[in-house]
Amino acid sequence: ESTRNRQQVPAHHSAMPTRRRRAVFGAVAAAVAGAARAWNATRGPLEYCPSPRLGRDGPCERLRVPATYGAAVFLDDGATSATEWRAALAAIKRRVPELVIPRDRPGDAPLPAARGSSMGVKFRNFRRAALEIRWDDGTADGVYSGVVASMGRTATMTYAGHAFFFVDQSTRERVARFEMVLGRHLYVVEPDDEATRASAAYADALAEVEFTQAYLDRTGTPWLSYYPRAPPALHMWPADFVGQAHVVYTPHGPRDDDRGSGGLAVRLTALSHAPAGPRVFLVEQLLTRAECGRFVELGEGVVRQSRVGQGGGFESKTRTSANGWLARRTVEADATLGPVYARFADVLGLDPAILDSRRNAEELQIVRYDRGQEYAPHHDFGDDGSGPAQRFLTLLVYLALPMRGGATSFPKALGGRGLEVKPAVGDAVLFYNALPDGNADDRALHAGMPVLGRPEGGGGDHKWVTNLWVWDPHR
Repeated sequence: ESTRNRQQVPAHHSAMPTRRRRAVFGAVAAAVAGAARAWNATRGPLEYCPSPRLGRDGPCERLRVPATYGAAVFLDDGATSATEWRAALAAIKRRVPELVIPRDRPGDAPLPAARGSSMGVKFRNFRRAALEIRWDDGTADGVYSGVVASMGRTATMTYAGHAFFFVDQSTRERVARFEMVLGRHLYVVEPDDEATRASAAYADALAEVEFTQAYLDRTGTPWLSYYPRAPPALHMWPADFVGQAHVVYTPHGPRDDDRGSGGLAVRLTALSHAPAGPRVFLVEQLLTRAECGRFVELGEGVVRQSRVGQGGGFESKTRTSANGWLARRTVEADATLGPVYARFADVLGLDPAILDSRRNAEELQIVRYDRGQEYAPHHDFGDDGSGPAQRFLTLLVYLALPMRGGATSFPKALGGRGLEVKPAVGDAVLFYNALPDGNADDRALHAGMPVLGRPEGGGGDHKWVTNLWVWDPHR
């Protein structure tokens, strides 16, 4: 039997009760995983060999899973599973509470960007004073949007046509104002002295301006990472077409598992792929309901009003949720949640040792959205000038669902048509904030959509999620 035949994906399941869906998928995936384990043992390094049907030329790609990686992997090479993307999403829609394409149009061509389109931008400050950034809303003072240090930099998400002005924190003088223009993603506040203007740092900034424009002209994508930056060192699952599904069989199953296998088969299905959008996967049955409930219990004790921005951040109307943090040692010491970190590492194709706040990962964030709360479109990455390290991936796990609203939105997915997905409890959304060349992915713009509450309007509804941020090459 050929490699590609061994790498076929279990058939999509129609809507069915959760317990039955878990049992059916578990039995199929366990059998698949048994074959995958045997195959992995004989072939050495994990390689991805896309089918010629995908139109990709060249040799197989060696995936960057760690040498100690112990999970069994079942890769979908597209030999028979690749299909039209709308049909693939229709099949996926039967397995999740909500999946919507908000701006669908006939055909496959990307939708053109227009004035008012969202865009990632970077600011660099070459003055000898820290500057307040204020969004120009037409008032005298504008809206406070953070601080950029003297000789520092920062990044934000904004919209074409919006404007920001910069105020000297000491003198309150307004020293610069920029209107956001499509095709321009780096804005420099000019030096106020000749020594800075003649400095190597300023020359490097001018070189970065030239590079970012050339990169945009060549790729059609803005350069939003630290400059210069090498390609990512960490593993990234292939996402060549919508509906592409890989199965990871991890030995780190839940402690409350009633199937007695000790392991767990987890399916990752591509919802979006480059260059039409960000690399986004639906990760099914990552946590059990008992594990989700335990995370919510722990979260109740740590969540506080959320903040945005760098350097401690500030409260903003763009993010109205409450959040908190759980240390890895707290999670691993818990009687219910003990295997979760090792399971996350297997599903991400990473060494569990790096999922530590002293290495590549932040502590687990727990977020609660009450009725009416949301997180407006934003990027998870930034550029504060401290170096090339940045958030590489986001693993967002749904712990509790509101009856209405609360989906995760990717406005730039599917060629600008957008994608809104609300997974089932215990499912996750995995998306990569980095591109293979080291750039940050502007298309990974996403939002936590408002929680709308119960249809009858009585009582408050809520949504709970937990997310893991992994950095590359380190924190």
